[in-house]
Amino acid sequence: MKKLNLKTTPIPRLFLSYFIPSLVAMLALSTYSTIDGIFVGKKLGENALAAIGIAWPIFPVLIAFELLFSVGGAAMSSYFLGKGKAFRARIIFSSVFYFALFTSIIGGFTLYYFSDFVALYLGASAILLPLVKEYTEIIYLGAFVIVLHPTLDIFAINDKQPILAMVAMIVGSCMNILLNYLFLFVFDFGIGGAALATILGHSIGTCILLQHFLRKKGNLFLIRAFDVYALLNATKNGIPQSSSEISMSIMMLIFNHTIMNIAGDRGISIYSVVMYMSIIPFTILLSVAQGVQPISSFNYGANLLRRVKEVFYFSLKFSLLVGIILYIAFYSFGSFVIPWFLQDNIASRDALLSLETKKAMNLYFMNFILLGINLVSATFFQSIQKTFISFIITLSYTLLFTLCFVLVLPKFYGFEGIMSAHPLGVLCASIVVFGIILKEQKSGILKSL
Repeated sequence: MKKLNLKTTPIPRLFLSYFIPSLVAMLALSTYSTIDGIFVGKKLGENALAAIGIAWPIFPVLIAFELLFSVGGAAMSSYFLGKGKAFRARIIFSSVFYFALFTSIIGGFTLYYFSDFVALYLGASAILLPLVKEYTEIIYLGAFVIVLHPTLDIFAINDKQPILAMVAMIVGSCMNILLNYLFLFVFDFGIGGAALATILGHSIGTCILLQHFLRKKGNLFLIRAFDVYALLNATKNGIPQSSSEISMSIMMLIFNHTIMNIAGDRGISIYSVVMYMSIIPFTILLSVAQGVQPISSFNYGANLLRRVKEVFYFSLKFSLLVGIILYIAFYSFGSFVIPWFLQDNIASRDALLSLETKKAMNLYFMNFILLGINLVSATFFQSIQKTFISFIITLSYTLLFTLCFVLVLPKFYGFEGIMSAHPLGVLCASIVVFGIILKEQKSGILKSL
């Protein structure tokens, strides 16, 4: 791929050059979970689907651990590349990689040892407990590739290789689909087969990306260096995005326990389908935010401040437009997608399940109209090393307001109150974001850019 000129290429074209490959790569990554849901729902039924829904908070924790180092490290690497300090960028990359590899292996084996306790803590009922354990134990043992794959992906993007990152995600995703089919429908491995397919798909994607860095094809590659100071700085800059995933995991856990108390395993099944369907719109909006980061980080390091401001305002408008289109699309066609996750005989066993799932989806998906503005703003301020502002925005749209609503609304509106909590939380968070932008325009970083 011809290397992009981050200093001179017009912002809309440059943004799309990063957004489109990131979108394809992230959509490919999202199929790891979505395909699990479709195949497990079709082959094993609602209880198995609910079991994965119960286990879902584990994945944001793993991603949070990855983001804690990779997002901050990648932003710092891009910053130093913009300043022409490539060796410093390589030290940061190598330190993040070695630490993530070692700690994710140790963490995975620790979770495996306590798998019974973790499954119960996640909210598994007596019926779902064996299925949750079977699925999660395999995920724990392969946790290191779930961490390394997106870590290498974001560094490849910041090494001006968005196409390579996209290819790695697509190949890994295609293998995940193939292996899911073989393990579930041909070999009858059960729910553990879906977990094994996920791990092997991530492993293939990791290998594709790793060869780029080992063969020193770009400005970033692995060297024999480990800098604790660089790692700590990467951690500081990665706190906002990492806290987003931790907050998401906490909210999933609270949602699971609240739904289990109100609607039981059936409610968890509905929520699981909604969450599986939400992966796609969330991934698209996240790709918009990721398209901002390398451009703003590089130009901020190069002191091209006008371009930094330009990419921020462009991405805000773009994310709002995409959010509106996504909600209209899923509101109009969601009823055709829901049956993908349910067995063919569901109408004879539970005639109202599909209808109630669609109703829940319509409520929950309203959050996507404004969510992109929150994601873009948090990513932008993190990319120019304004960590505290990014953290406030992240905490607002992931945890703070939604938590308040989910603790109150179900007492009055039941299951519908739970599904309404997140859209209302994002609405309140968006008000906070607009307030921060106005303040920064008058007397903060946006005024000086």
